[in-house]
Amino acid sequence: MFVTTMGIAQIDSEHLKLGATAPAIKGQDQYGKMINSEDILKSQDILLIFYRGNWCPHCNKHLSSLQSHLKEFQEKGVFVVVVTPEKLEKTIETAEMYDNEFSIIHDSNNTIMLDYKVAFEVNQETVPGYYEKLNKRLEDYNVDSNVLPVPATYFIDRSGKITYVHHDPDYKKRSDLSEILALLN
Repeated sequence: MFVTTMGIAQIDSEHLKLGATAPAIKGQDQYGKMINSEDILKSQDILLIFYRGNWCPHCNKHLSSLQSHLKEFQEKGVFVVVVTPEKLEKTIETAEMYDNEFSIIHDSNNTIMLDYKVAFEVNQETVPGYYEKLNKRLEDYNVDSNVLPVPATYFIDRSGKITYVHHDPDYKKRSDLSEILALLN
């Protein structure tokens, strides 16, 4: 098993832990391909990353790093899927902006985020200091404008178990993809 990283709870830190059975991931990616984790896990592990949106510079940096490591993950038999509350057209925009080759799923009805317990309501309490600015941005980018995910990363092995978790309510702190790759050796 891998290491779990926890942050200071700005947002409820009740999330899926190491060893938990991963909920199903189902949705359509930016290319129109139906993604179903149950099918993928028959032959590959899954690296699942939740991101807030292409308006977030920390998310963009993380996705850029993910793209630069994508071939390494694929060579190790890992399917990479990214989940976001962004509108479908924004997932397409994100993929085109950064030349992403991994699947990005618009999380319809926030189902995947809720299943993984990473969804939180954007309000004065959860994002003090910049609620108004963030809320306006979310109205432009998201279908459900008041919900975001904690930027979390899960590694799911072929048995469907979660073997790596990075869940940190500090949106500036992201999983280290090089570390995950090293753990797969």
